[in-house]
Amino acid sequence: MALLDNLLAEITPEQQARTDRKMRIACIIDDAMKAKGLGKKQFADKVGRKPSEITKWLSGTHNFTIETLSDIERVLGVRILNLSNSNKSKPNTSGNILANL
Repeated sequence: MALLDNLLAEITPEQQARTDRKMRIACIIDDAMKAKGLGKKQFADKVGRKPSEITKWLSGTHNFTIETLSDIERVLGVRILNLSNSNKSKPNTSGNILANL
């Protein structure tokens, strides 16, 4: 247990925040797949990927590209990125670009 405690103590708040966001993205995808009745194979076919890649996405550790997130949003009909221009004059200092988080 001491080894695990030491490893966890070395994680910076920024690293933890990134991990949390990746896990939330995986949950959004998983929930949307279930809501649409899609298994990994069906979803993979719709986004032009292999089922093994979907498994990686759902692990919560995948580093997504904007293109991939856009494809996922289109196929599942969910919003993952919040890119609205409503705060054009005010910079986003929260660092949170993910919707539904």
